[in-house]
Amino acid sequence: MATLAASWRSARPNYIFLAWIAVLGLVALVGLYSFVRQTVDGHHITGLSDTTPWGLYMAGFVFFVGASAGAMIIGLMIHAFGREDYAPLGTRAILVGLACLTSAMAFITVHVGSIPKMMLIPWLWRNPTSMFMYTSITCYIFTLILLGELYFTVKVTRGTAGDRDKTMAKWMALSAVPFALVILHAPHGGLFAVVAAREFWNSSLLPPHFALAALVTGTALMLLVALVTSAISGRRIVSDATLASLGVLLAFFIAITGFADIFDFLVYTYGGKSAGNEAWHFLSGSHLPISVLHVGGYVLAFAVLLFKWGRTAPWLFVASIVTLIGVAAYRYNLTTVGQAVPLFPFLEDVHYTPSWHEISLSLGIVASAILGYSIATKLLPIEAPIGEARTSESP
Repeated sequence: MATLAASWRSARPNYIFLAWIAVLGLVALVGLYSFVRQTVDGHHITGLSDTTPWGLYMAGFVFFVGASAGAMIIGLMIHAFGREDYAPLGTRAILVGLACLTSAMAFITVHVGSIPKMMLIPWLWRNPTSMFMYTSITCYIFTLILLGELYFTVKVTRGTAGDRDKTMAKWMALSAVPFALVILHAPHGGLFAVVAAREFWNSSLLPPHFALAALVTGTALMLLVALVTSAISGRRIVSDATLASLGVLLAFFIAITGFADIFDFLVYTYGGKSAGNEAWHFLSGSHLPISVLHVGGYVLAFAVLLFKWGRTAPWLFVASIVTLIGVAAYRYNLTTVGQAVPLFPFLEDVHYTPSWHEISLSLGIVASAILGYSIATKLLPIEAPIGEARTSESP
């Protein structure tokens, strides 16, 4: 009986994992059903229209591209700053980056509405005057960088890597961050900034703001991954000191991004542009709850992380969650409020509300990303075996 009980206890996590996979799969199937409905019936079942062509899908796209870019900060900390205590998060950060980038591509695909047409951009459907052409190219290149980095990192983790493999893993990790922030994600801010007719978007501050928000998103997401993985596995994958240092890093990025938010406010308020003032009217009016999530998430997370007790596991969990909510609210407001202001004075204000099909499809994409990450962590070597670990955690 004791043997059977021990066997059952050892098998129990597998049942929990299978149940987790089943739940994610069910949500993904609901999203797939919504996508089929949208493909068959058209975009009229969504909240999108000719006056509001960008909505929840576009907000999800820029959020997950930013998360993918920001997650690469882990590799930079390991290889550029010698933070070997971050090493257990190295492979996980690459997988998170791939999962988020895949989600971003899925969001833009369902926004376009045609998978074949989306895959032909920019290879056959080329428009040199469109920022989408360049951002599509950078997404494909970044995918190759992440796959290459994953390949060499897995070889290092397995202990089968030669000196050349280790060098490749290092330099791909070092190159991923500047590429992700400067070449990949900042131009996604350019998608909005070049729309001269939308004064809320038409600002040179937007591309660097996108890059800063990406660092906030990626750091908060990797902090959440570390905490959740430790809680599920019942062991610390990184030390408390490492978690605290991630919290300090997150607070630093939040402070810089908050600085950019303040200047956005100053530009909208004192720029003398009527559309900018009108956009601020929306942010403080009908979109006030989402604005509160944006600003409140940043302020609460930063306030918690200022204190030593706030950089303990329970509070770091809270800080990472509210930070991600704050960034998501920022992305949503940026996308929707920019279109709410009418292009001509005689037109009415535009009001966008995502439909159930958009929400379920978006949840399906997120569930698919988590599903892929969960399976990948079971199939791939994530950490070096004991005795070969690169970490130097505090006792």
